[in-house]
Amino acid sequence: MSDAFQLGPFILKMSMLAAVVSLACGFFAITLRLKKEKVERAPIIEMLSNSVFLAFLVWKLSYILVHFSKAIENPSSILYFSGGESGAWLAAVVVGIYLVRSIRKKAIPVHLVVLASAAGFLAASGVYHLLTVFLENSDRWYHVQQVISSAIFLWWLFTSKQDQTTMSFWLTLLLWFGISQVYVRFFIDARNALFLGLSKTQMTFYLLSLLTLFLSTRLQTPVTGGSTDET
Repeated sequence: MSDAFQLGPFILKMSMLAAVVSLACGFFAITLRLKKEKVERAPIIEMLSNSVFLAFLVWKLSYILVHFSKAIENPSSILYFSGGESGAWLAAVVVGIYLVRSIRKKAIPVHLVVLASAAGFLAASGVYHLLTVFLENSDRWYHVQQVISSAIFLWWLFTSKQDQTTMSFWLTLLLWFGISQVYVRFFIDARNALFLGLSKTQMTFYLLSLLTLFLSTRLQTPVTGGSTDET
């Protein structure tokens, strides 16, 4: 998505426009999913909005840490570049700390925050990949399958009758999401195999799936104690 268009004195990239539209759809999905939670809805949306802004800010400013000499030589480069993958990990850590502190301070139910975050992420991701299908010429089948995957998991969140406050529900969802991400990434044209035909990202999701499977089996293992026979 390298094309850009001019809006008055500003030049906007199509990728940025797609990201803004996707985020708007993500927050719309959050509003729909928390329709019945009228008390918690406003603080959760505010907290997640702050998280998105904080993540973007840390990701952009991390360029100073990753490329310190270049940032000092040309400060304006901070506006055009970011810290890349390293900056994204730093942003994730900072946002995680912010969310933990905010949840404790505002006493918001954790499962509602997780539910809202999942719904927003899946909706935003699905819309972004859908827009990418029309704006890019590469990896179209990959993006189409990401749209389908996001739609399936979003439907699961909205229609599931299972208790969504339980750990087993989220482990099951995370397990299948990890498996789906391993699968769809086989359709990336420039995928670099790292081990057993899997890319670095695929290996990460594969290990995540194994971890959630292990935790799921631990939750289902009955706890046995001493004798319960009565005389």
